[in-house]
Amino acid sequence: MTTRRAFASVLALGGFSAATSLPGLRPARAQEAGGAIERIRASGKLRTAAIPGAEPFFHKDLLAGGWTGACIDMVRDMASALGVTPEIVEAQWGTSVMDLQTGKIDVMFALSPTPARALQIQFSDIAINNAFTAIAKPGLSVTKWADLDKPEIRVAFDTGSSHDIFVRRSLPHCTPVAVQSPTDAIMALQAGRADCVVQVVVIAAVMHARNPAVGTLVLPQPVVHQPTCVGVPVSPDPRFLTFVNNWLLYNRSGGIVQEWMYKALRASNVDPASLPPGLEF
Repeated sequence: MTTRRAFASVLALGGFSAATSLPGLRPARAQEAGGAIERIRASGKLRTAAIPGAEPFFHKDLLAGGWTGACIDMVRDMASALGVTPEIVEAQWGTSVMDLQTGKIDVMFALSPTPARALQIQFSDIAINNAFTAIAKPGLSVTKWADLDKPEIRVAFDTGSSHDIFVRRSLPHCTPVAVQSPTDAIMALQAGRADCVVQVVVIAAVMHARNPAVGTLVLPQPVVHQPTCVGVPVSPDPRFLTFVNNWLLYNRSGGIVQEWMYKALRASNVDPASLPPGLEF
């Protein structure tokens, strides 16, 4: 019987040939000249970025310095399928596209596609169909997004993220409060510098579970879904993106992506059953 690991390994290794590198190309182009999979296998490493304070996707152990989380499980599995080891560097959402462009990393998990980003990098098929939520301060009634789209409402979000893009596009009349990380957004709410925080539901659920008294977690209407994908560098060779899509399809259809997400949510004291309906892993 062919195992899941063996199947993924066949996808990674089958039918790849080397090409001649071309001089004078930008770093991302140069690394792709012989094919991304050949380069990754030759280096023995699959490099990705992790975002501090972005549980359940990424969690940094501040004492030991190691990383856990759903996306860490994903990169480990993908690296194993390629026959290499994962290498994780710390970054921010706002720099992840540039990190892919310049060849600093090979792949980025939990990245939301936008037309602007798609001009710079390539995206996989949907990994998680997320949704935007709000954590509103005590006493602030929020049932629909229009309740937040007012100049007197200060909305916190982490800069360069999908939260940033959503707030600036969908809540143009609010007062934006741009901070560095999802944790900083919650701190702004706690300190009274913001009236609410906008985050995708899986991140918001973790933040709210840490301190339920900070406010009320709501799913404003209408529900706005936010797909989460895997980002890779632009390349004339489609094989790496094809591999990523096959790896993703295999793990989604087998329920493995859901297992990784549920495991990470439980590690953050979030019961997956408490999440609003409509999420797809």
